Amino acid sequence: MLPLNVPFLPEESYIHSLRELESQINSVHFSLYSSSLSDARVQLEQISLDSLIEQLLKLPRPKKYLLANGLIQTKETYTANERLQQLIGQLERLIDADVLDGLIFGDSYLLTVLGDISPTLAGKIEAVPSINFTIDNPGKLNSLMDLITSCDFRLPTKIALDRSLNRQPADLVVLSKEIRRRWPGVKIELLANEGCLSHCPYRSTHEAFIALANSAAGADGGVDTYKLNKELACQRHFQENPQRILASPFIRPEDVQCYEETADIIKLCGRTLGPAFLEKVVHAYARGKYEGNMLELLDASHWLSQCYHLANEDFPEEFFTRLSACDLDCHSCDYCTTLFQRIAQKKKLQLIDYRRSTC
Repeated sequence: MLPLNVPFLPEESYIHSLRELESQINSVHFSLYSSSLSDARVQLEQISLDSLIEQLLKLPRPKKYLLANGLIQTKETYTANERLQQLIGQLERLIDADVLDGLIFGDSYLLTVLGDISPTLAGKIEAVPSINFTIDNPGKLNSLMDLITSCDFRLPTKIALDRSLNRQPADLVVLSKEIRRRWPGVKIELLANEGCLSHCPYRSTHEAFIALANSAAGADGGVDTYKLNKELACQRHFQENPQRILASPFIRPEDVQCYEETADIIKLCGRTLGPAFLEKVVHAYARGKYEGNMLELLDASHWLSQCYHLANEDFPEEFFTRLSACDLDCHSCDYCTTLFQRIAQKKKLQLIDYRRSTC
């Protein structure tokens, strides 16, 4: 099985479960839990840097990557003021504690200002482009590699490719070969369990609202990204067309083996859903097998598991090959609709879930 890149949460039980699977984990990614750095999730809590370091040290083997993948930071972060100096000081402490190998960035302005203000710091860690750069061709990657070099950061030892390539094996083979030719030391990473719409048309606006929610303006304006997604975006789309989840470029645990020649690492997500969710997901992909509701392993569409039971063991053998040959012309194909009707079971609403149910 391919090794895993998994979210890190500063939770004792979850860290213990990761230690049990440590030989199968290549790396972990984690939030700073601080207002000085936004990532691609709405920040709901903060913890001290001392506590974060203490928890990271309990998982010594995997490489550790800090999430700086917010679409934008607050404007003060781009200037050489107290906020930027605070961030640099936090990064230096993580490096000194030997719990920081790289920075996963989604904002090239941030990378540039860090390289300008502290080139010594930059030279100590990798800069890893966020998957939200949607790297699907060598030209995109080459541009990002040039940026990283110009900012004095170390080149990444791994690259997360665009999710769409999970269902485009021919294109994935071509890009994989080209990356290994140009950058032979770089490992290729695929995100397995996001469960978002294929080529999601809402993604850029969603990311912008998350960044707004993490800014002072967002806090004042009360941005509710969950409500917006439910009423205007992906949740509404899936509620009206639940069969479209099968066209989402997720990778089932059983299908990870199909990527062993084109990828080196499987990335898992879902840190906002908590340690119990992540333990289930990590164990399923570590085993390469899962019996239960496939929707319970997905991050963005996990809420659908309240509405439907999509038995993973009932997926047909040809699912991977059939969806990998899909041209996404859903108006002329009924495969996903027919399969969903056959294997999905509608759930009855439970009173405990009523307030947040979207069924």
